[in-house]
Amino acid sequence: MNSEDLFTSCLTNCEVVDRGFIKSLGSEYEVTQVVGGTRQTTNYVYVYVNGCFVNIKRLRGSRLVSRTRRRRNMTEEVYRVPRDVLDGKVILNLSFSTSGHFSAETYTTDEGVVKRCSCDLLKDDESALKTALMFCPVGDEWDIVKQYLDLVPKLSRETIDIVRRSGAEIHTGSAERLSDVLRRPGFSILICMALTTTQGRVQCLLINMAHVLELYAAAKVVEALDGVSLSGWSTWFTGNVPLTTVKSRITGREYTIFYQPSILPHTLSIMVPDARGLPKHLVPDIVIFEGRIDYVGWGKLMDLVNQGKTPNLLIEVKLGIKRMRWEEPQYVIEQMSEYIKLLRPRNTVLVSLSNIDPGLRKRLEELGVAVFDNITSETTQNNFKNYIVKALSTQ
Repeated sequence: MNSEDLFTSCLTNCEVVDRGFIKSLGSEYEVTQVVGGTRQTTNYVYVYVNGCFVNIKRLRGSRLVSRTRRRRNMTEEVYRVPRDVLDGKVILNLSFSTSGHFSAETYTTDEGVVKRCSCDLLKDDESALKTALMFCPVGDEWDIVKQYLDLVPKLSRETIDIVRRSGAEIHTGSAERLSDVLRRPGFSILICMALTTTQGRVQCLLINMAHVLELYAAAKVVEALDGVSLSGWSTWFTGNVPLTTVKSRITGREYTIFYQPSILPHTLSIMVPDARGLPKHLVPDIVIFEGRIDYVGWGKLMDLVNQGKTPNLLIEVKLGIKRMRWEEPQYVIEQMSEYIKLLRPRNTVLVSLSNIDPGLRKRLEELGVAVFDNITSETTQNNFKNYIVKALSTQ
């Protein structure tokens, strides 16, 4: 099905509506969108022209008439568009709620009349992906989209399969975006493409990719241990609720796995007026203790260390795609150094999707960090498995 065919049937079934985000003003339409991420009451308006969807602010003939700051990171933008520019076009209104709920509605206009159409673009992941791939690029984000499509569906399926073989399911709770990435990758790409800037789209895609790779690394640990999950897998970012507790058929021991725990309050630098000298890196990706540990309280992983519990393994996960500051070599070194200083883990690992720069590898190894790059390769996975078994078999 080509791009136009996707909308043919639904554009023949439209009803007149009085929608606040599009108003008819004589020879023009007034179109309102509220921008500011995907976790607030926002909506993004796109129009299908010349074979792809373009945001209303980039539509030929569109002009900005007002911009109002609503609250932190939310801005209402009002545009005026000549009637002949908008009439007969497919209009998408992509909206979000504060809980993260996402909806996509289709409209069209005809001689001053606004109509809502019966397109269900989110009826399945295939439809959502087709729609996402019809968006005009605003920069060089398509390289990241291609990497996303190559990586996320495969690793998501493998992660879910490993967890199920261990006897559990992954529960994402209120983290709707993470649930989307794991189970509906096409849907998650559409959400990222709703954003109107290259930086916004790239950051959205890379964060999603990073979370999938992190959970994949945790699953590979369990697979290496031939582990049985003694609880469901629960993701609660920085909340210090264990991701899961597993028992290894290889070592015969139990291990508690924390996913993105907070060592100390990660808002420490905001809470303390003069934060100079305080640790800045307080949320490692994966921390594993031997034995069964329950919830330890937000910002209190350090309490376990102070009580004499030493992490058996700390794993930090990187994409190796230098588009975000947390992928820069100096950032990685500072991050790993602080984790080691605070938690004093017995074993420390950096896992990377891509090849690690030799200079960065050398500095990490000088810190005592074992580096496993190109993690999806069979050779690296075998080496990683052997390392995990050895590290978690040693007292």
